[in-house]
Amino acid sequence: MGLSTSKKAELATYQLKDVAQAWYVQWRDNRPLRGGPMTWEVFKKAFLDRFFPREKRESKVVEFINLLQVRMSVHVYSLKCTELSKYAHSFVSNPRDEMSHFATRVSDDLQEECHSAMLHDNMNISRLMVQSQHVEEARAKRKIRDAKRERSFDGGSSKNRLAIQDKRRFKKWVSNQVSSKFTKARYDRVSNPKTKKGRGTSSPTENPNCGKCGNKHYGDFIQGMDNCFGCGKSGHKVRDLPNLRVKTRVLVKFKQVVAMRLQRRTTFMLSALGVSKRLLTTW
Repeated sequence: MGLSTSKKAELATYQLKDVAQAWYVQWRDNRPLRGGPMTWEVFKKAFLDRFFPREKRESKVVEFINLLQVRMSVHVYSLKCTELSKYAHSFVSNPRDEMSHFATRVSDDLQEECHSAMLHDNMNISRLMVQSQHVEEARAKRKIRDAKRERSFDGGSSKNRLAIQDKRRFKKWVSNQVSSKFTKARYDRVSNPKTKKGRGTSSPTENPNCGKCGNKHYGDFIQGMDNCFGCGKSGHKVRDLPNLRVKTRVLVKFKQVVAMRLQRRTTFMLSALGVSKRLLTTW
């Protein structure tokens, strides 16, 4: 602004408030008359000695020297380093010394990146701080991406384990089903053997003898009675039996459906047996 040192000190006194203003009035009145005019350097020294003494300034310098990134991010560390650097002029007077101090106080994984960036001629402390922040953010994103990939891999491996367990259960179920079917069929053949019709043998499905007519047939003897030969009820003949044809068609359709389902089940069981055999030979 082109002001003299005395004008600068006088302008600064107008900015004081509360305790600082009270101190200034007291300090001005107690100054000796031979102290000379109040210059900026005189005012600055008196103000700092009162509100920011030498011991506190030295403690700030020590704090700047011992400042490490440790658990702070590079952004927070840069702000803290800039704040404390104004108390340690001897350490930041040279730009290269300031960058070296910053590079040696960051975390170990960033020191190599900082020293490599310092090899550029146009590098300064501001660019070095920004470069370190970018490297830290990129590594954090890569770590998150690798963690997600690892979780997805673990989930896939667990799915594979479940699939293998399901295949083993399926193989066991198929083998049990097939063995039970074969065992049941063998038991039926042994317990209910088919008898051959011939001389001196009687068929197990042979009709019993009727007590009235002496012939072999099932059901009651209804010849000569007004009863239906189809259902045994009176009031109609077998040719007039209601819904007989419909019932016959329904019965035929039902037998076809049952036969189709049995065929599908047999095909599935045979294919499952083949798959299980291939899996057993593979494993």
